[in-house]
Amino acid sequence: MEASPRNSIKKQGVSIITCTNRQNYLRNLFNNYSRQHYSKKELIIIVNNNKIPLAPYQKLAKKYRNIHIFRIPGHVSLGACLNYAVSKTKYSYIAKFDDDDYYAPYYLTDSLNVFQRTKADVIGKRAHYMYLRGSKTLILRFPHDEHRPVTKLPGATLVIKRNVLNNVRFPDQNVGEDDLFCIRSKRKGYKVYSAGKYNFVAIRRKNSSNHTWIISDKELLAHHKKVPGVKNYKKFVQRKPKGVL
Repeated sequence: MEASPRNSIKKQGVSIITCTNRQNYLRNLFNNYSRQHYSKKELIIIVNNNKIPLAPYQKLAKKYRNIHIFRIPGHVSLGACLNYAVSKTKYSYIAKFDDDDYYAPYYLTDSLNVFQRTKADVIGKRAHYMYLRGSKTLILRFPHDEHRPVTKLPGATLVIKRNVLNNVRFPDQNVGEDDLFCIRSKRKGYKVYSAGKYNFVAIRRKNSSNHTWIISDKELLAHHKKVPGVKNYKKFVQRKPKGVL
């Protein structure tokens, strides 16, 4: 599915794109958008499933500003859905949100600050927190990959300058599209940068077979640092960027 031509000049702001094929994450998706302390934002939702009714999304969208909902058939790849979503955006930065993760209120503000500070073109969180619902455990992944240039970033944390997306598209595939996008961007000379670990938590559901990436809690705990004594991961990861009142 080809993206429609975009204007060369876009408004300053952030367009959030989300591709979903699971109706039970509808409220989480809307909550992540609405809690962002960032005024110039929009949400583009791509329902990548023929059977999910759009009415619940449309009904909830009426309570918020700047939410747009589209459907793409289920056989179309995640990468192609993301490219289509990008074609529907109006702002100069594009943030990819997953429907099941947690984005703290200052996630977008913090991300935009990183662009100003580092002159990066693609940012994300290689170092990030993950909450394992099954074992009720918070872990920290790749802590040494914070505040530095990297080759790959988790797709759920990508924030991208529009000019990059004018030259690099997401590959037409369902798995690894985020890694390949980062690699291709870097090959074209764009700066790919891992920001700080705060203001985001990847949520790992109890049944990993429902995830694109299948791995057990046991295996994750064996390879990553457990964060002890955290009762409320949302409160724990929230950080207000410097200079924000």
